[in-house]
Parts: sequence; C-alpha cells; structure tokens
Amino acid sequence: MKNMMLAAFIIISAVLLACGGNGSDIAHVTPQETEERVSIAIVDSIGIELGDSNYAFANIMAVEFGPDGNIYVLDRGAFTVLVYSPTGEFIRRIGKQGSGPGELLMPFALAVLGDGRVAVCDPMQGGINNFSAEGQWEGVSAEFNNNPPMRMSGADSNAFVALKVTIDFEEEPKTIFTIGRYEEDTEPTAFYYEDSFPFDPENFTELLNRTLFSAEYTADREGNVYVTPMSTEDYIVQMFDRDGNLILEFQREMDQVEKTEEEIAEEKRWMEAWLTSLGVQGVLLDFTPNQYRFMTSDIGYDSQNRIWVRRGTELIPVFDVFDMDGELLFTAEVEGTGADAQYWDFIIDEHGMVAYSMNPEFFHKIWIMEIPE
Repeated sequence: MKNMMLAAFIIISAVLLACGGNGSDIAHVTPQETEERVSIAIVDSIGIELGDSNYAFANIMAVEFGPDGNIYVLDRGAFTVLVYSPTGEFIRRIGKQGSGPGELLMPFALAVLGDGRVAVCDPMQGGINNFSAEGQWEGVSAEFNNNPPMRMSGADSNAFVALKVTIDFEEEPKTIFTIGRYEEDTEPTAFYYEDSFPFDPENFTELLNRTLFSAEYTADREGNVYVTPMSTEDYIVQMFDRDGNLILEFQREMDQVEKTEEEIAEEKRWMEAWLTSLGVQGVLLDFTPNQYRFMTSDIGYDSQNRIWVRRGTELIPVFDVFDMDGELLFTAEVEGTGADAQYWDFIIDEHGMVAYSMNPEFFHKIWIMEIPE
C-alpha cells in the first residue's frame, strides 16, 4: 500500500541512533582539544557528463569499497553496479536492467560483503541478490518482497548491517525501526537499535527527522559498527561489536550553528526534489528543515585504526580524527571543495576515502581522496 511504500523510500539513505547491548565495560571519554589540522587532497575522480557509458552515471545510489580495494557504485538509473580500480579505472558491470535471473528492476541498496560477494537489495527481484566479485549471479540469499533492509553496509564474512522498517497496522498504526546484522536470512542475528513511534504520514517533517535525519553509521570487516547521531545539539560517537554490545562512546563540545535562509531554502528544494525522483507519491511533500546544522554528518574508519567523523557544523568537509580510545588526534579538511560539498556523501574505510554529491550541479561524479598518514 502507498503508506508502506512511502516508509520504504524515505529511509533509503537513513540510519538510526544505535544504543543496544549491555555495555558493561563501555569506555566513556571526552576528547581533549587539538590544534593540529591537516589537508586532504583530491587525487582523482570518476565520472563524465557525456561519452563512455562506463563513466557517465545516471543516478548514484550507493558507493562502497570492496575487500579487494575496488570501488563499487550502485547506479540506480542504469540498473547496475559498476566496479572501478582504486585509481578509478573501469573494471566491470554487475547486473543489468530486466526481470530475469541476475537482472535488476528497482535496486536501491548495496553492500560488498567481507567474503567479496556483492549484495544488491531489489525487492522487485525477490530481495537480496548476491553476485560473485566477478559478477556471476548466485541467487537470492534472503527474500524480501516488502519492508526490505536498507542503507546496507558490508561487514565481515557474509554479513551486512542495515536499517529495516515495518509498519504495524494491527491496532494504532506505528512505525517500527531496527538496525541489525544480517547473514543471508530475513531475520537479523543481532540488533543495534530498536525503536517505535506512531505512524503519521501527514507529519512529513517529523517522519523524516525520525528516519532520514537520525544517524550515520558504517561497519568494518571485523564486524564492528560505528555510529554518530545526526543531532543539532550533541556530538556523540559510538562503537558496537558484532553482537550489538556498546564498547565505546565519546562526545565533544561544539557550538550550535544556525543555518542561513539560503541554506534552508536550498535544503527544502533539494529534499522535496530528491524524494520525488525516488517515486514518493500519495502525500504532500512539504518538508521544513531544521534551523540548525547537525553536529556530525559522516563517519568512517581507516587502516590505522582511526575513526573519522565529519563535522556537520561546517559546509566544507572537515573531519575530526580519533583513535580507538576516543582521543582526538587531529582535524582534517578536504582542499578546494567549496560550500557545494555540504551535499557530499563520504565513504571511508581501510582502503581509502571517496565521496559523491547527492545534489550534483551538473552531473554525477565520484572524487577519490588520499588519507593523510
């Protein structure tokens, strides 16, 4: 029904503040300030406006590094996953448009698993479609025709972490959200968060704030999950083990930053246009942005056991970099991006750093960056 489709589409890129587990030995720390600030250089890019279809994107929906270090791009508009080398050379396509085995009709989530396989969530093609790293279709590992897992992040072995939404109509309609670990099954093996609240599709802004604007998270190849809530008041970072236990939490003091009238108008325009492009219909798309910027907006990790947290208070990409004890090591800024980078989505793991704009001015493009030592 329309309400269930609405709930599915509005959380395609959403995550929720994880807070599960017993956390008996949690390390709560407040990082000390540091004046050290380093630069992050953009060293290459992938994407052209016209020409070779292997480099001209239609609509980037998700980007992930694989265990092999290659860059995997889910192009929803082209119904395919494109694979590139770490330096941006095209390698192969995985899947194509169609209703046959190994073909895609409505792909909207991607995870490259720890064992190298590629998982694409397409509920119109049965659910989680698995492909080998070479692109061979291996079948549907978990059937989801309704309420599939979304915002997938590849973890260790055969697992990914994802958000799932269910609309319960038995009594008073309510929305049930979870973040869980999935291992080729419809039921998660661990939960990182469980929450529910009344389902009111007429209160569109609140619905988005409880879903799309909840938190950012990622998983590493050891099964750990890193979370930062998208709050206008609190700067918080959390780390969980694969079983959902909270093992680290830290925060830092940051001043609130009010958005300009121009920022608010652009965010409203972009959000309503983006939802329309995803096929959201049956409701009035009237979104009212928060008047303050989020404290954080992206999270990742690197090969040196450092946690990267992007400040949402600054329009240009600025990251606070912490060690695994929650101590602030340094702050890093991406060179030469300008304020348009406020819509960049960053992917950071042990293989590097890439970003793409969710609101491109001209055409879709992926930037490849060099992580400082």
